[in-house]
Amino acid sequence: MKTIASLSLGTLMIAAAGMAHAEGLERINPSTIVDTSPWGFTQVVVAPSNAKTVYISGQFSGDIDGNVLGKTVGKQAEIAFSNLRKAIAASGGKPEHVVKIQVLVAGHGEDKLHAIKEQADKLFGQHLPASTLIPVDRLALDGMLFEIDATLAIPQS
Repeated sequence: MKTIASLSLGTLMIAAAGMAHAEGLERINPSTIVDTSPWGFTQVVVAPSNAKTVYISGQFSGDIDGNVLGKTVGKQAEIAFSNLRKAIAASGGKPEHVVKIQVLVAGHGEDKLHAIKEQADKLFGQHLPASTLIPVDRLALDGMLFEIDATLAIPQS
């Protein structure tokens, strides 16, 4: 299996053209760099110049009081992605407006990828953002194993 420094999330295979569009956003997987199909991410996302940029802070598996919920990366990813969905909606955006995510995982190993990818698939479907997964020793709160932040580009009329 190929290895890369940064793994990205979701599932997407765009055949011949290597592109997907959603509301003015262009997703490109050039044939001249690593094949992304095993990991399912978009190599390049281009936003139109009239897009409103939104930055969402790292979301974790926290409840409204900031308590860490879930004991596994899979459960924490499920809750964090739910919180991310709420933050996206609060910005006036939609999941397809997300152009970049950054995922941090404490104690990461490839065995955790499936659970993370499953949540990305549910949220983004075929509109995958560019993404980076960064293994870390620990995160901000005790028991925290997963965190995800996002950048959106919301096309304006």
